[in-house]
Amino acid sequence: MKLIGVYLLGAVSAFAAVAAGAAVTSTVVDLAVPNGTLRYLDVRPDTPYAMLIAFAGGQGYMGIQSDGTFTTIQGRCSAVGRNRQAFADHGYEVVLVDDVATASTPNMQALIDHLRQRTDVPVWVVGMSSSTELAAELAASLPASARLGAAFLSPITLVPALLATIRRPSLVLINANDADQSGSQVYAALTAVPAKRLTILSGGTNAACNGIGYHVFYGIEAAFVDAITGFVDAYNDTLTTGPGSAAPATVVEYYNAALDHYFVTWQPAEQANLDAGNTPTRWNRTGQTFKVFTTAQTGTSPVCRYYIPPGLGDSHFFGRGMIECDATGQKNPTFVLEEPNFMFVTLPTAGVCPPGTTSIYRAFSNRTDANHRYMTDRAIRSQMVAAGWLAEGDGPDLVVMCAQ
Repeated sequence: MKLIGVYLLGAVSAFAAVAAGAAVTSTVVDLAVPNGTLRYLDVRPDTPYAMLIAFAGGQGYMGIQSDGTFTTIQGRCSAVGRNRQAFADHGYEVVLVDDVATASTPNMQALIDHLRQRTDVPVWVVGMSSSTELAAELAASLPASARLGAAFLSPITLVPALLATIRRPSLVLINANDADQSGSQVYAALTAVPAKRLTILSGGTNAACNGIGYHVFYGIEAAFVDAITGFVDAYNDTLTTGPGSAAPATVVEYYNAALDHYFVTWQPAEQANLDAGNTPTRWNRTGQTFKVFTTAQTGTSPVCRYYIPPGLGDSHFFGRGMIECDATGQKNPTFVLEEPNFMFVTLPTAGVCPPGTTSIYRAFSNRTDANHRYMTDRAIRSQMVAAGWLAEGDGPDLVVMCAQ
């Protein structure tokens, strides 16, 4: 891959270059942003479907020159920078930010808006070592319309309260040979994300990059690229729908007096079947409803639906987010996973739903024929508890999900 152009302060020049197997355009850009000028190196294939915006570790300065070379070890040893051609070959646009000092939230919003004028694809902010703090701040503070995920490479210890506010798919990537990282701490504190993964690589050489080779994944380039692309490819599509572009569906609650069970569904066919009485025992609408999305939206989390077999309940359980869904299946191997993505909701942070959403409560029957009830009326939840049901959820008010 060869550098083929420079943009200066918004002035545009046209270039074309061809790298092995694909056309890849590389430019150095000095972009006017709200708080000064932000320099970045942009490596773009013809038709990217994802974008990585990466920051340097250490002092956070890459020293990007107009010819695309780097004057600092942080630039030359950047794991994303070293592998930018491999990412471009995979279909990712790679944006290397020269100096973290220029990467304030307003500046980064301006950068993303500028880049999306040409490439309107999901964005992944990638922090390395010290810059994982910046990546966390951006993931927490940028608006939902930014449509982004996050990756934390060899992260430093980060404030749990900050990580708990992130609602983006998040990857934590470390090298098992590297003692100077806090991957497990960061992963555990990402409690509100719709999806997360801790990937542990091993090997490479530590002698490179002034003795921090393990820390920057030096010598395990292919495994490093595979780890990032594996996660991004898995969750990139969940970031493609902007807020408000899909209308929420109405979840309707039903009650079966013969079973003393509750059930909820948004699916019209299931509602019609229940309304028509096409079941062994009668289900009736309770009049309670709430709104959810039926496809992934920015900032939402999937809700899985498990069938609890006869003998354990002959009912359904709705798990919020990948963590609870996976844990439910592992703890209850006889449960049948009917839908991993039955609906999509926002998850609360420490039991508090974001503005514009409605708290969903969950109560458990605490009987051998297990059943759960989902409701937005706190008074109804109190009635269920008074009848012997157990309230479940997070925070002082025990909230499980947030309806639209």
